[in-house]
Amino acid sequence: MSVTDSLTPADPVNALLDGGLRMLITSMVDNAGITRAKTVPAARVRAAVRDGIGLSPVFALMCTDDAITTSPLVNGPVGDNRLMPDLRSVAPLGPDRRVYWAPADQMSQDHEPVDICQRSALRRQEERAVAAGLEVKLGFELEFTVFSGDADDPRVATIGPAYGVLAALKIENFAVELLEALDAAGVPAEQLHPEYAQGQVEVALPPASPLAAADQSQLARLVVHRVARAHGLLVSFAPITVAGFVGNGAHIHFSASLGGRPFGDEGGPSEHGRQLMAGVLGELDGLTGVLAPSVISADRRVPGNWAGAFACWGPENREAALRYVPGSVTSRPGSANFEIKIGDPSGNAYLSAASVLAAALNGLEQKAVLPDGLDRDPVTYPEAERPPRLPLTLEDALTALERSEVIRAALGDAIVEPFLAVRRHDAESLGELSLEARVRALRWRY
Repeated sequence: MSVTDSLTPADPVNALLDGGLRMLITSMVDNAGITRAKTVPAARVRAAVRDGIGLSPVFALMCTDDAITTSPLVNGPVGDNRLMPDLRSVAPLGPDRRVYWAPADQMSQDHEPVDICQRSALRRQEERAVAAGLEVKLGFELEFTVFSGDADDPRVATIGPAYGVLAALKIENFAVELLEALDAAGVPAEQLHPEYAQGQVEVALPPASPLAAADQSQLARLVVHRVARAHGLLVSFAPITVAGFVGNGAHIHFSASLGGRPFGDEGGPSEHGRQLMAGVLGELDGLTGVLAPSVISADRRVPGNWAGAFACWGPENREAALRYVPGSVTSRPGSANFEIKIGDPSGNAYLSAASVLAAALNGLEQKAVLPDGLDRDPVTYPEAERPPRLPLTLEDALTALERSEVIRAALGDAIVEPFLAVRRHDAESLGELSLEARVRALRWRY
C-alpha cells in the first residue's frame, strides 16, 4: 500500500504538501543498474507531476563509470524524454516525512511510454500475467554490506560471527531506526539480520505485485543508504564489496495463483507452478545476463556461495539456481514459492522482474515440463550427473541474453541492445583488472 492509498486524498499533491513534504526525489534505474535521480522542491512538485522532468534518452547508455557508450538505437545526445513521477507509489524516506521518493516512468514529450523505459517493460509483463489469469507475487531479499570509516578507508562494521547475535547488537541502533524508516515508507521488513560475511546484512521485503515489488526494492535501498549515513555508516549493495568475502545477492521469491489455485500443493509445486518454474529454468543462462550483469557477478556465482551456480532446482536447495520453498506446515500451501538465487544488486530490478516473469509465462504457455529436483548439493553428484554450470563469464551471460528470444521479446530491442552495450563497455573497461580493483571500482556505485 502506498502513502497516497492510506491518505485517499482528492488531490495527492496537496496531501503530500500538507503532510510535510519539502523535497521530492524521483528516480529511474538505468541499464547499469544505477539509480539516477532528479529532485524538485515542494513548490515544483505539482509541475513535475503534470509536465514531467526532462531526461535525455542517452541515459539508456550510461555505464557504471558514468561514461556514455553508443548504440544504433539511441541517437546520442539528441532528443528529450520526460521523467514522470508515479505518485501511486510515493513514499517518505523517513518518519519525519520531509523527503519523499517516487519512482518514475520515462515518457515522450507527448506523455506516451517510450520503448527504452525499463519500468514500462515490467508493467507490460505484469499485464500479460493478469491476462493469463495469474496473480503473481514477488518478494525481494536484499543483501548489503555495512562499513564504518570513510569511502577511501572503509572498514566492515561487524566482524561476525556469521548470523550472530553479537553482530546484530553491534548495529542495533542502526537496525532499529532502519526498521522504523521502512515502516514509515510503507515497506515493513519481514526480516532483518546479519548475514554470512563480515558486515553483511539482509533485509527481506514483503511480497507484492511485480511492479510494486520492484518499486519496493528501490525504495528500500534508498532508505538503507539514508539511515546508514545518519549513523555515520556507509552501505554498499555491490555484488562483492570486499575481495575474498561472500558477495551480496538480490534474491527474488516468486509465487502465483491461477484461477484461485495456489502455487504449491501438498506434494510440491502445483501443475501451473511446475510449468512456471520450468519456464524460468529453461531461460537461466539468459536470465543470468540480466539478473547478475556486473564485471564481478561471476566471481560471486561460484559453488559454495549459495548463489545458484548450477542450472537446476531443488526443494529447499540453497545451492540450486531455483530453490522451491514449500513453507511452514502451518501456512501451506498458500506460502509456497520459489526463490531465484542468481540475482545480485547490480541488476536493474525492473528488468530482472520483467525477464523472470516473461520466462515463467513462456513456461506456462508452452506447458513446459519441470525435470526432477535435486535433493542435495549439485557439486556432490558425479560429474556425468551434475547439472550444468551457469555462465562462467560476463560475456557468456550477455551472449546468452542476446540470443534469448523469450527475454528479447519481453524487453524489446530498444532495451536489450543498449543494455548489452552498457554491460560490454564495463567488461572492456574493467574486465582485465584484478578482482580487488574491480571491487573498488563498483563498491560505491550501488
